[in-house]
Formats: sequence, structure tokens, C-alpha cells
Amino acid sequence: MRSTTLIVLALVTVPISAAAVFVPAPGGTEVASVATGPVFPGLKDKIAGVTRLTVTDGNGTVTLERKGPPAKPGEPPLDGWALAEKGGYPVDGTALRPILSALVDLKTVEPKTERPKLYDRLDLNDPGKGSEAKSVVLADGGGDVATLIVGRRRYGLTGKDDGIYIRKPGDARTWLAAPAFDLPSDTLSWVDRKLVDIDADKIKLVSLTPAAGGKPLVFQRDKADAKLAVADLPKDFKLKSDNPGGDLAAAFRYLDLTDVEPAAKLTVPATATAHVETFDGLMLDMTLVDQDGATWVKFAAKGTGDAAKEAADIAKRTETWAYKIPDARVKTLETKLADLQAPPPAKGS
Repeated sequence: MRSTTLIVLALVTVPISAAAVFVPAPGGTEVASVATGPVFPGLKDKIAGVTRLTVTDGNGTVTLERKGPPAKPGEPPLDGWALAEKGGYPVDGTALRPILSALVDLKTVEPKTERPKLYDRLDLNDPGKGSEAKSVVLADGGGDVATLIVGRRRYGLTGKDDGIYIRKPGDARTWLAAPAFDLPSDTLSWVDRKLVDIDADKIKLVSLTPAAGGKPLVFQRDKADAKLAVADLPKDFKLKSDNPGGDLAAAFRYLDLTDVEPAAKLTVPATATAHVETFDGLMLDMTLVDQDGATWVKFAAKGTGDAAKEAADIAKRTETWAYKIPDARVKTLETKLADLQAPPPAKGS
């Protein structure tokens, strides 16, 4: 950082003694008191009924909406949240707890600059393209109950806890406040990205079927410590790997979404399917659909014995949704027998 930048930032953030601002006035200097205290004094009484949280930054706007009864008085509501921009995809309310709680408890610590040309030093310009600032708005059935522009974090404010620079829209005064809190910077940061997580050693069978009823490519084994091998391998077919099912089995480990939309939006036939069975009773089906230049995946799960609960969890989480997954995983699920064949020997060898 350049020395001039350090000097300007120091001037912007220098503590103002006794929460007062010195203002030039005719005949001398007049001291204007600037009181510190709660940022939203009445928010604790309203927080239980909040039904919408909106965050805007340089990437756009994310809207979380909530349906259901209010929480207990004074407590943040954590159930029933969903992402409006993703067709109402469920949001884990625990991700909202630190944000809602911090807004209720937020207190100003030190007054800062009132000069708009210095706002960018604290990331407190109006949110939008090219700005590092973020705005957060809470609303209930009666309208907005809290609106704030959030800037950069101030580390080690009290030796252990951090502070955060803030400004209310329409108010020139900026503040250092506490406690600090983080607002996710992209839409999918609000959701649990986990789809399935199957230990490769548990997989006993994988069947990959291309579109139009092509012959399935089946990998299977009788026990966990054996290799997942190609079933019904043609005579004289040479594999390029002695463990062709290794990458395939690993494709279901830590499988996370990269995007999501309602499954009802998919209107074209499947391009491929994958069926997975585990030794403990999980049966997972994946349907791949190519639409609008992207591959989307739908899930269905059943289970018996030890895998019954896992299957029910997967089904409940995924049954009405279609997902994008990493391209490398898609490619693995579209494996064909020809992809496993060793190249022919070089001439003269």
C-alpha cells in the first residue's frame, strides 16, 4: 500500500475523542456531540417476524425469503428460508443466525468521516458495480425494519473481537461498529452445496447408460477390497488401466452442486443415466439432461438397512431440483467403453 493511501486511511479512521466532532463556527470552534450506541434500537422487538433479507453488492442482489410463523420473541427466525433467485431453493437458517444476531446487537463504537469522497477508503460507497460495499435490508410484513451499508472489517478492535465500518443510507456519517459479521458474496454461498457423499469403498455396482436405450456400461465387484471391474468385457478388449472403475467410484465422493434450478424447468429428454448401489443398501439414480448448453442432473434415491436414512435424506433434499455439478464429474458419468480402451500398439512394435 502506498504511503499516501496509509495517511488518508489513518485520517479517515482516526478515533474521535469522547465521541465528539469539532466543527468550525463563527467566533471559534463549536463541538458537536455524536452519540454512540445501538444501531437499530428497536430491532430486537421485530427480529422474530422478519420474512425477507436482501443483500446487494457489486455482483447484484440476493433475496432470501421466509415463510412460516414468527420465531419466539426476541429470537432470530431460522426456519423456512429460501433463495428467491433460485426458484425458492432452501437455505440453511443457521447461516443467517450470526448475521441476524449481529444486526440486533450492533453498536457504534467510534464516529468516522462524513466526507463522501473518503467513503471508498472504508468500502462504504453506495453498493453497485465497482464498489466493495454491501447493503443489507431486513423486512417483515409491514416493510423494511433495518437497512445498512456494510464496509470493510476492522481486525482486532478489542484485542480479540473485530469491528466493522458501517453507514446508514442517506446519512453522511460513517461509523466503526461491533460486532463484525460477514455477508456472503455470491448466491450459492447461502446454501448447503452437498448433494451426495459416498465412500468409494462402499460402492459395489455402477451402471452407466447412454441415451436412446444404449447398452449399459457396468462396473461391479463382490467385496469392498476388490477392484470395481468392467462387467461382460468383450473378448480381446484391452483396457488402458488396470483399475478402470477407480475414478468412477470416486466421482460420488464429496459431490457438490455448482448451480441449481427447479427440475420442472427441464423439458428435454435425458442424455444419460447412472445407477449406483452400495454394499450397505443405498441405491442412487442420476439422470443427466443437456439443456440450454449445460448439463443438469436429477437425483432419486432409495435405501434399505443401514442406508435407509441416508437415502431418505438425499431424496428429501434433491427430489424436486436439478443441479449442475463439476464438468469433470459429468464427463466421468458419461464414460463409454471406448473411453477405457488402450490405444493400439505403435507400428513396428
